[in-house]
Amino acid sequence: MRTALLVVMGVAVGFPLSAQWQRSVISGKGEFVDFPGAHPLSYFTADPFLRDDGNEFCTLCTPADKAESARTYAIRSVVKPVGILGGFRIVGVLYYVHARGDAGASAARWKSILVRVAPDTYREIFHLQAFYTTVSLGAARIVQSGAERVLATMDTDGGNGGGCWEGYWWFDDNGPHPLDFSPLEAAIRERLSKLHEENATFQVLCSNLDLSSQQVKAGIQKAHAQCHACDWIGEVTARIRLDGALVKPVAIEFQPTGAN
Repeated sequence: MRTALLVVMGVAVGFPLSAQWQRSVISGKGEFVDFPGAHPLSYFTADPFLRDDGNEFCTLCTPADKAESARTYAIRSVVKPVGILGGFRIVGVLYYVHARGDAGASAARWKSILVRVAPDTYREIFHLQAFYTTVSLGAARIVQSGAERVLATMDTDGGNGGGCWEGYWWFDDNGPHPLDFSPLEAAIRERLSKLHEENATFQVLCSNLDLSSQQVKAGIQKAHAQCHACDWIGEVTARIRLDGALVKPVAIEFQPTGAN
């Protein structure tokens, strides 16, 4: 599982109307993007049950639903400063969710990434709810990738398939722009087509992506592989560079399986 890096036009508060803003929401019940309004920080921290956008505890979060959830579960929020990009201050909020009576629970199960757009006014651009997994979510961070600085969040989904929940944004003075990996993916496809493997599958994100070293290293598997661990044909190593929010290939090398 990974975040959908789609772009939705939003209406901002305190910055140009031409800015593009979106929020990626991920939970065990699916993924979607929207463009909610701006709010004070307390909106995201004072009553976390109202932020149940993945409907993990209630469908509409009416007062009655919220009261029932609060009797069963406890949530505490911790705000973590991330840094400044494009003149915007970024903070993360980790939510520690556990069943009441489980006093030893210390894992972060929900995550929010907020961008400050005016005094005590924030827009949420990422909302992850992973209550039913065994992982503890980590803080977002700013990564230097060549000449560019990028906001990044990546958490493993706890499975053995290499999946994760992630998001990457480049900022200018209009705000955040999700990274666009399509130029890189197209270049890898072109390289594979020369091997007559244009339908092979690969993953350029999650643990395969290293923005700091500007490199992607991805296993290549035949289309319609017979099993999860079957029909691997090789590995692609791609050197990349960022041009704003575009992820561009610099060089792509293919190493067949079994080659020295």
